[in-house]
Amino acid sequence: MRTVLHVGAHKTGTSLIQKFFRDEVAPAATLPIAVVGRADTNRLIGWGQQLEQRPERLRKRLEGELRTKQYVLVSHENTIGRPFDPEVSGLYPHAERLSKALLDISDPFDPLVVFYIRPLADFVESFYLQTVHQGSTSSFEEWFATIDHTALTWTGVVEAMEKSFGPDRVVVGDFREIADGQNRYISSFFRLTGLPMPDKVRYRPVRNASVSVKGLELALQMNPFLETKEQRRAARTFLQSHFSNRSGERARPMPPDVRDTLTRQDAAGYEALAQRSR
Repeated sequence: MRTVLHVGAHKTGTSLIQKFFRDEVAPAATLPIAVVGRADTNRLIGWGQQLEQRPERLRKRLEGELRTKQYVLVSHENTIGRPFDPEVSGLYPHAERLSKALLDISDPFDPLVVFYIRPLADFVESFYLQTVHQGSTSSFEEWFATIDHTALTWTGVVEAMEKSFGPDRVVVGDFREIADGQNRYISSFFRLTGLPMPDKVRYRPVRNASVSVKGLELALQMNPFLETKEQRRAARTFLQSHFSNRSGERARPMPPDVRDTLTRQDAAGYEALAQRSR
């Protein structure tokens, strides 16, 4: 029995992992892995608040899945909360509290926490672009000014999770491995978690395109006029179809001096954590 809790980080291929397990693993009767899908984790976990408010829901789900399967995977990048909180310093500032709640739920089911990291400057920039996809009207400079960037480190996030689960039950992956292709990235996830692999990992490309320079400009002009979730979703689909980085230069809104600062700030800690994925 083992419970694999894939808790993020955001913008590190979590959608790829979720879609592969949904499409290729969950239907495979030969693999002893139960998969708790994204629609269910939205309800059972949300942005972490359900771990504290309704812990029995996830606990019962894990117990039920492990009656029929040897392993269960729960992949949900919002589990330890939002990566940035204007009122609290640090990266994933609620990770320690929510990790404690997650341990209280999963401890009887042999949990293993999986967390992927990405170079800090790339992560910050990518997450900002995500806020624009979701309807934000702020420039990068306006958005970045709400963050205490001096407190951003991956080491602190991992240590917060280890405080609850212990170092032996937290594994760290390196998002840079995606450069070797998504099939190798998925295979690396199996290796990192110890989940039994299918005979072959071959998956159709999952394209979650980012916006181009022109696409970002258009989004910031359109977003003030979008009033509903459906309108924002339609706008994002339009931009990804016609103004993505596949057809134009990728948007790089982060100023070079900010990129240099964030890179230097977390370089040593990042590399030390990345060594754990090898």
